[in-house]
Amino acid sequence: MSASKVPVSTNQPEEMNSAQKTGELQNVRASNRLNGKNYLKWSQFIRTYLKGKGRLSHLLGTGPAENDPKFEAWDEEDSMIMSWLWDSMDPMISDACMFFGTAREIWDYTRRTYSKANDAAQVYEIKVKTAATKQGDKSVTEYANLLQNLWQELDHYRVFEMKSPEDAAILKKFIEKDRVYDFLAGLNPEFDQVRIQILGKEETPPLEETISLVRRGKQEGCHASTTNLDGSALVAKANHREKGRRTPKGASE
Repeated sequence: MSASKVPVSTNQPEEMNSAQKTGELQNVRASNRLNGKNYLKWSQFIRTYLKGKGRLSHLLGTGPAENDPKFEAWDEEDSMIMSWLWDSMDPMISDACMFFGTAREIWDYTRRTYSKANDAAQVYEIKVKTAATKQGDKSVTEYANLLQNLWQELDHYRVFEMKSPEDAAILKKFIEKDRVYDFLAGLNPEFDQVRIQILGKEETPPLEETISLVRRGKQEGCHASTTNLDGSALVAKANHREKGRRTPKGASE
């Protein structure tokens, strides 16, 4: 009696690959779900993640044509990405996107609705946050990163169109110098000396160099403090020994 033959699917690797891809996206959560006020960070996360997975075409609408043999697999993957996009939004926003037909349509809708380029209220809010940002109990690196994140958001909402490259370069230099002043103004008093040194330079250094100088000044300040403490301890010890030598034996204290 011959053994019965069980048909084996030739599409098993493709099915496993599709399931694996689905699992990848289902397990990913945006650090900041789209809530209507954080479009910039949310969109940056989405673009970066999908680009890293080779799936940016789903946002750009550059997939294969419907008569292409690869379209069916691409379309299935597009549905998977649509589901993932919905899951990365607050329910009120995902509900408004629920009946779009492609990931590209969802992406375009969120861009039109929540990308507030040149929005005066948003610019004002970021400027207020920037002005209120001080070093406090943060390290120099943490303080600098916080300011730079705010400035990046500001650059997204406030776009300048210059008539010539020369004018653009002048404006860029002016903005950077202004940010150097903001950074220095928010430092703790312990950085007064390095702040004076930086402001006393003939040419104001770029922002990155300024941050580096402040970090270096902090390290040198710590080293100097340690050296002074060690020196003071040695002096005190020497004085104690000298006093011991000068005190007559048996003298009352």
